[in-house]
Amino acid sequence: VRLAALLAMRRLGRPELAMFLYDAKPALVLEAARAIYDLPIPSAFSQLSSLISKPGLADAAMRRVLCANFRLGNLENALALAEFAAQKERPEALRAEALQLLGQWAKPPLRDPIVGMLRPLAPRDSRGASLALRSELPNVLRQGTDALRIAAAQTAVQLEMSTVTPVLFELLSDKKLSPAVRLESLKALTALKDARLLDAVALALGDPSELLRKEAGQLLAKLKPADAISQVAAALEKGSLGEKQSALNTLASLDQPIADQIVASWLDLLQAGQVPIELQLDLLEAAAKRRAPAVQGKLQQYEAGRAQAGPLAGYRETLVGGDAQAGKAIFFGRADAACLRCHKIKGEGGDVGPDLIGIGSKKTRGYLLESILDPNKEITAGYENLLVKLKSGASFAGRWKNETDKELLLISAEDGLVVLSKSQIQSREKGLSPMPTGMEKNLSKRDLRNLVEFLAGLK
Repeated sequence: VRLAALLAMRRLGRPELAMFLYDAKPALVLEAARAIYDLPIPSAFSQLSSLISKPGLADAAMRRVLCANFRLGNLENALALAEFAAQKERPEALRAEALQLLGQWAKPPLRDPIVGMLRPLAPRDSRGASLALRSELPNVLRQGTDALRIAAAQTAVQLEMSTVTPVLFELLSDKKLSPAVRLESLKALTALKDARLLDAVALALGDPSELLRKEAGQLLAKLKPADAISQVAAALEKGSLGEKQSALNTLASLDQPIADQIVASWLDLLQAGQVPIELQLDLLEAAAKRRAPAVQGKLQQYEAGRAQAGPLAGYRETLVGGDAQAGKAIFFGRADAACLRCHKIKGEGGDVGPDLIGIGSKKTRGYLLESILDPNKEITAGYENLLVKLKSGASFAGRWKNETDKELLLISAEDGLVVLSKSQIQSREKGLSPMPTGMEKNLSKRDLRNLVEFLAGLK
């Protein structure tokens, strides 16, 4: 009965439902928090935000409490978020989210992180968030988990809190910490323009972690270009695959004439078939950014030679050498790729295209790349598109799902499940793949390489 009353008040948008926030029943508290935040009911945000000190809330409810504090945006709300982030007994993910919200204090995102709708807030002074974190952030950096330390370092950069650079240098110097934490510390020291940045770079250049060495090499190219040449040469001769990729990327923007000579010599090796395919994209991108006539001439000669082998030959360098994590981010997060709208992985995603779990065991990398660039060349059985025209003049396109004597069911990326009466169908014919063409216009070659690497790893 009480839940029915809460839902009725929610439909009416009544602020009085805030009374349920203090109920002993977790389900009622959660429903009240959803009603207040998701609708929203701003007049009840202060009551919702006050629950930040309450233990035992469901994570979904506490996320709304944290975001209510963020949206209210007063100093007391910033202090509450900072105190929450420092509490070791709170869930790690929620503590990290509190730090991220404080980092966005001065420049709130346009889209709400919970409901995903446009709910812009006016820019505001970051000093409230900086003041709230002044005593808490160093402790989180020193004592937090990896995820919390990384979130804290990123928040320090967003709020321009240079007071924590000594702690960040400590983290970078501590070889017992994970490379991910130390890498984020180095990036934060760079963004905060710490006075000991050159010392930090030198420390990272000699570190066992490849992640740190790669980042330090690129930083050195910006800070001391003349010194970077020797590092680049050493990496190209004896470095790991990742270090060689990073070295070639560094050559792209290195303002030294010898960089042109190195790139030109590598283009000769490429023409002779002596450059590993994992490095070819990095080399070609570096060459494209150099302006020396010798480099441009060799690059044009190479591109002209492979153009005769067909349109996909120009993408051969995207088959291997990518970053699977970056590819995953493209698959799940890039709106211009929209992979998740049609494909499913482990139950998440759409039904228009085939489920991709295990695709890396079933198909070659060449097939994966070709499916992205030329989706109509080979359409997976059972996922052909149908073009259906009704007697009314309306048209529908989608994948065949099922049909009876009276109805045809299609799955459309735009309309979801479409049920059509067969008596109203004028014509039906096979269409092109539901996979859109022209993906190379939205995704760079580096994006494609990362995406192929991610898909190939789905065993």
